Amino acid sequence: MSVAYPLTLKKLIETLALLPGLGEKSATRLSLYLLSRPDLCETLGELIKELPYKVKLCKFCRNLSEEEICLICRDESRDSNFLCIVENPVNLFHIENTGIYRGYYWVLHYLMSPKDGIGPKELGLDHLLFLIQNRNIKEVIIALSPTLAGEATAAYILEVLKDYPVKVTKIACGIPMGMELQFVDPLTLKKALSGRELLKEK
Repeated sequence: MSVAYPLTLKKLIETLALLPGLGEKSATRLSLYLLSRPDLCETLGELIKELPYKVKLCKFCRNLSEEEICLICRDESRDSNFLCIVENPVNLFHIENTGIYRGYYWVLHYLMSPKDGIGPKELGLDHLLFLIQNRNIKEVIIALSPTLAGEATAAYILEVLKDYPVKVTKIACGIPMGMELQFVDPLTLKKALSGRELLKEK
């Protein structure tokens, strides 16, 4: 007769296994470790419970923030001429950590993917256009991963911006096709930002 884990432990393993990058074996290992650390269980439990209520999207750039306006958007020392479009907060932090870019950001949160039901409407570009018009943006930098979804999204954004008086560039192609931006090393990312490709004159 096979022996099953206690029900609560089994449910935790099944739930952790739903997380990206975790399979059943990793989830089991984590669950057993947590079982030996009641203090960590308590801290994690509180943080997870608070997460969806305390962390929200910045009303300007849609970055993650505990305030209505994130730290980057509140920083008046940044160059308001530039707006960098990124796929997600992970890529924003990756670019920010290079130290080469000092403009503002706008976070998509999605790339166009018809098979997943993500089309132009889901990108929320009306808000992006509002920012461009009201923040005196001179250049929009498209910093999306060079994947099929990233290229399709970049092409659509370029089409939407064609009648707006802004220069549009995208990060240079030193990044291999198909690679996610968050996995690009900082030096390559710096070069891609510095040598960005012109897509549209102002």
